[in-house]
Amino acid sequence: MAEMTKAREAGLSVTATLPPEVTVRLLSEVDVIARRMTRHIVDGISLPDGRFQKPGYLRTVTVACRDAVRTLVRLLHDGRGLRPGDLDRLGSMGAAQAEMEVPLEVVFSAYRVAAKVVWQEVIGQPALLNEVAPATVIAVTGTVLEYFDEISAAVGRAYLETRERLMRQRDRDRDRIMQRLLAGDATPELRRLAASADITLSPPYRLVACAADRADTERQLDSVWRPAGALLLSDEPGLWIALLPADRDVERLCAGVPDAVFGLGPVAATLDDVAPAAGQARRALDVGRRLDPERRVHSDAEVGVFAGLRSDAGAMRRFIDCVLGPLEGQRPARVHELMATLEALLVTRTVGDAALHLGLHRHTVVYRIGRLRQLGIDVDDPEERQRIWLALRCRRLLDGG
Repeated sequence: MAEMTKAREAGLSVTATLPPEVTVRLLSEVDVIARRMTRHIVDGISLPDGRFQKPGYLRTVTVACRDAVRTLVRLLHDGRGLRPGDLDRLGSMGAAQAEMEVPLEVVFSAYRVAAKVVWQEVIGQPALLNEVAPATVIAVTGTVLEYFDEISAAVGRAYLETRERLMRQRDRDRDRIMQRLLAGDATPELRRLAASADITLSPPYRLVACAADRADTERQLDSVWRPAGALLLSDEPGLWIALLPADRDVERLCAGVPDAVFGLGPVAATLDDVAPAAGQARRALDVGRRLDPERRVHSDAEVGVFAGLRSDAGAMRRFIDCVLGPLEGQRPARVHELMATLEALLVTRTVGDAALHLGLHRHTVVYRIGRLRQLGIDVDDPEERQRIWLALRCRRLLDGG
């Protein structure tokens, strides 16, 4: 009993042994049994593309069956259990199936069919011929079941590990192709690579940049935008670029990821237009977040003009000094108060609305307006208001840069 317990802990029973004459006969018939197993698998399982009917694949299945039967017969003969490396070798069939993209449920179905054939060949037929004692039949049956459980587990592990590795490699390949496209490569070679990686490139696309700083936001982006046909690429940590079919409702898709911020670029009519359109989408996101941090969707058509201003930081500083320079002589706290008042007055309709926006009494805002006027900044002058609005936005661009 202690010996059987140790055997079970090792994985397979060591008491389930076959008589030598049965072992000799089975070993001489391994090739025949393997081919019979293959026929049963072919008859019992089918794939949509008829892959089991191809000679090359049938040879692969037969070789795996031969190895499995030979290993089982040896195990049942000497009763010493699986040797080091047996499961790795037998389980490698799972890796091969994953590489050929055979569904895992099909692989397991094949092993269930194979187990039935092996039981009939190794146990059923010898038992009918009285070549094996009833007690041995029971012990051997348990060992065969354990054996196929062990193989199935090893095959499943190898299959899943290989599939995960292949998926990671496929994702890396797809990312490299998309990175080349965003860098301006729209050559026929790139199109061929995209087709081989199952990437369908069908412009026109709306180019969209997305800031998704949290993992759950990235998952949300993936679950909402991919079903809409978007091609998504992680441009850098926290930043995604989407090639969205031009006929999709971009506003609805942006609303579906409420924690992300988007920069909308123009529509790329051809693949050659993708790279410059992606640059404009990134620019819309960058400039828009600096100008209006509370807003979630920024269009390059609206904020792209500020990128031109930003390209000449010196000119922007001179313009800011010209319009807001009188504030520089005030205490930092006073400068902050007056700047906030200017911002509020420009985004509201009345002094009362500005006071409500700032959380202040109306008289306080009136006092600050008077103070600004004393410094030469008149918010009641329409032309001056335009200059102030532009100077404040230039200031945000510089502060953000």
